[in-house]
Amino acid sequence: MQQAILLARSRNTIAALMGFLCALAIWTCSAPASGQTLVVKGADRPVKLRALAIATEIAGPLARTTVEMTFYNPNNRVLEGELQFPLLEGQTIVGFALSMENADGKEAMRDAVPVDKTKGRQVFEDVIRQRIDPALLEATQGNNFKLRVYPLNPGKTRRVRLVYAEHLASTNGAARYRLPLSYGHVQDFALAIEAKGLRSAPVLAGNANGDLPAGMGLAFRKNNNGKYAASAKAKNLRLQGNVVAIETPAADDGVYVGRRDGKNYFYTGIARPEAGERPIPKTLELLWDASASGGKRDHAREFAFLDAFFTKVPELRVRLQVVRDVAEKPRDFSVQRGNWRALKKALEETVYDGATHLAAFDFKAASDLYFLFSDGLDNYSVTPAAAPAAPLFALVSGAGTDSARLRGLTVSGGSVIDLAAVGANTATARVMQKQAHIVAVEGGLTDTVWQETPQGGAFLVAGVLRDASQPLRIVFDDGKRVVRRFPAGGDGNDVDSAPYLWAAAKIARLEEEYDLNQGEIRRLGRVFRIPTRETSLIVLDRVEDYIAHDIEPPPELQAQYERLRTRTNNLRGEPDKLARVLAEWQAREAWWKKNFPEGKSQAVKNSASTEDAARRSRPMAEAASDMDMDRANAVSMPAMPAPEEAPPNFALAAAAAEPAPSLQMRTAKQEDATKVSGVATVARISLRPWRPDAAYIRRMKEARDGDIYRIYLDERPDFENSVAFYLDVSHELAQRGQKALSLRVLSNLAEMNLENRQILRVLGYRLLQADCPAQAVAVFRRVLILADDEPQSYRDLGLALAAAGDLQSAIDRLYDVVEKSFVRQFPGIEVIALTELNAIVATAPAALDTRRIDSRFLADRPIDLRVVLTWDTDNTDIDLHVIDPNGEEAYYSHPLTYQGGRVSPDNTLGYGPEEYSLRKAKPGKYRVEVKFYGHRQQAISEATTIQLDFFTRYGSRQIERQSVTTRLKDAQERVFVGEFDVK
Repeated sequence: MQQAILLARSRNTIAALMGFLCALAIWTCSAPASGQTLVVKGADRPVKLRALAIATEIAGPLARTTVEMTFYNPNNRVLEGELQFPLLEGQTIVGFALSMENADGKEAMRDAVPVDKTKGRQVFEDVIRQRIDPALLEATQGNNFKLRVYPLNPGKTRRVRLVYAEHLASTNGAARYRLPLSYGHVQDFALAIEAKGLRSAPVLAGNANGDLPAGMGLAFRKNNNGKYAASAKAKNLRLQGNVVAIETPAADDGVYVGRRDGKNYFYTGIARPEAGERPIPKTLELLWDASASGGKRDHAREFAFLDAFFTKVPELRVRLQVVRDVAEKPRDFSVQRGNWRALKKALEETVYDGATHLAAFDFKAASDLYFLFSDGLDNYSVTPAAAPAAPLFALVSGAGTDSARLRGLTVSGGSVIDLAAVGANTATARVMQKQAHIVAVEGGLTDTVWQETPQGGAFLVAGVLRDASQPLRIVFDDGKRVVRRFPAGGDGNDVDSAPYLWAAAKIARLEEEYDLNQGEIRRLGRVFRIPTRETSLIVLDRVEDYIAHDIEPPPELQAQYERLRTRTNNLRGEPDKLARVLAEWQAREAWWKKNFPEGKSQAVKNSASTEDAARRSRPMAEAASDMDMDRANAVSMPAMPAPEEAPPNFALAAAAAEPAPSLQMRTAKQEDATKVSGVATVARISLRPWRPDAAYIRRMKEARDGDIYRIYLDERPDFENSVAFYLDVSHELAQRGQKALSLRVLSNLAEMNLENRQILRVLGYRLLQADCPAQAVAVFRRVLILADDEPQSYRDLGLALAAAGDLQSAIDRLYDVVEKSFVRQFPGIEVIALTELNAIVATAPAALDTRRIDSRFLADRPIDLRVVLTWDTDNTDIDLHVIDPNGEEAYYSHPLTYQGGRVSPDNTLGYGPEEYSLRKAKPGKYRVEVKFYGHRQQAISEATTIQLDFFTRYGSRQIERQSVTTRLKDAQERVFVGEFDVK
């Protein structure tokens, strides 16, 4: 299981990571957590788990578990918590609530409500900027989830409640329920379990990790309601790897019904009928996912399965494919009479590192059978993997797998088998059997859906019941039929979980063709209030917050919501954006057309040493109004005369018929530089490379080239959650000429903190620097899906598309920055995007279609020098400074210099970009520096990663570009990053 990462932020400084929700990442694990560590960065004191209460209801093969935790923050600052945690296949979150303080000062639990996923993230971040209480639960990739809670107030407690439902695995006539208890120290602990609809009492099943601690008995007795019940309580308890395992009589032959919103939903399990032996295979494609996440699989179970399988096959040719961010060269092995020692040795020596790139596997080989060992969390494929023609079995062994993606690869007669739920022999028997499949479900029902259980060998069938008098008939493709009858009223088979499990099964089926079913997935998530790839669950503090963001509140706030909504006029977005952008663009046009003096300035040299002390004197967290932080500190360009005439519309004539080259790799055309107005003849870029001083880098610098990667693997366990670590090592490997390993290490960023757009942006920028534009495009497409409410997402994708040679799509995405309306405003980004759009149009080898673009925004405007600054953390203030040969400094409060150096408006709230432009550069050196003022956010990584792109002859075909990435940690830090030397 992935480690739980809890990020914490203070009001004015980088606050500690906190430990209050580590248990959430552990109770979902398929086995007790072993060696689980909590990443804590600078925490003063860990948040304490004051109370833990767990209640479980079991009805035949169905279980519903409620986990409620009470946390106490002993620190003297406000904290935000964030974690990612996986669920097992078949487990579905059906409830989430956070404690809130009512108007009378009393605490009560408030249920979360559904919200579209992108909107949920945007609302959460908007609300915490106003220092108001929210919580957000999101589905990320596969069966993985992210929980964010704010605030944990100093000296106060906060309760979190999560509810999940599941179908229990059945083996050898018994269904097993597992409840891992790896929460550490708990002050007050309570556990209650009830079971109904069983023929006999549940029994505790022993396991290698122990049951409850000594002195805590758990015995089931029948209560007055006819249910089997057991409970336990304790104080000052330490739960380290304890597991409560309960076996109940298997009851898959029952049909369970639950009512919701006037509909009756049914749910049942059907054993797969025997369909005969599969022909013994002679060739096998063994697909081995060796990504970083692959190292977390249970390899002992995988090897046990392979051992059992090979003993059933007398002779087999195996082709081993190992894939990480790229594919290794396949290797052939011969397995005879169960002897697979050579193959096993190769697998045991596998290094797990890098991203998951499922499409890099060869699915077109002419083999009899495919085995895929992977969690299915594909995060590096440019195009989706396609299913092979031969049967493929996906063997999984842990929580959080992307079963929908894996099922899509098994359509030619295979299936997904969970090795953590069945033994090696049972899994082998599944593989050696032909796979019978359901072709129809008949009876008085509708909206039926079915899927194979994670254990294999059975199907789960669910739907909406219209007529209980008609029996349920399941038809298989081999002609066999199974008949079940619905329960009569009052026989104990009514369960609340049935509707949610139907919805989960329906969504899982829809996700097999996700691109075609996003709308229906979104609707089901809203109706059933469950997190999906399209919906999240959110809790807000005030009724006004639900109104402001147009989110339907929970029932207890509904009446107040209706009263206030009728009196509220909620205006969001920008009503006349195009007019504003046009005025800003015309100001830039006037700057470009103006002839600035070239001599030495007679004015006193300005200095940024004081840098508007009044602006910077207040703490970062208080520098902007709570209600309008997005518009705070915006610095306008000085007024300029209007241009004499509107810039003309133009389309460059076709210059060549060859495909468009990569923008940053484009070589200078053999044309007279003097024909390009204002473009310097000679300008050299010198960059100061990032020189990390970490101990692991010092080890690598002292090592031989061949030992660097081994040192990286040795150090990695201590830094596996550090973005900086992977960036530093990737850079060092690149400096030593080991590009393939450098890219492998860099690709680990795609595996970290699923759906973290900040980390993905850093990855995309570094891929562009490494001349991997196609992969960068795939990364930035993911960022756009995650954050289509931020203009930077469109700009980043546009520039990546230009680097990849898709110039038409590039200008379309850049114009989205101008045309689309965004709730948050980032000063100057539209003009910067227009500058880049025009440069692409002007230098394209063939005419591009500019009909969509307002002609007033099209102008061929080359410039001598350009610097663009971007960074990876939201709500962060970083400034660009350029000192010219006159000694004059251009920066946010002095945005226009004597010779015409121009700095874009100050962007104080995150990401950038900020830009310096100079149309005609006089000889001399131009020194570029950046200053870090701090963060206005509660949770950040260990540092802010910044990127600067230096250009000469920008907007011409003689363009030259160099880029540098560095990191800033300390507020008020100012660093030199590079310079132009103009001859």
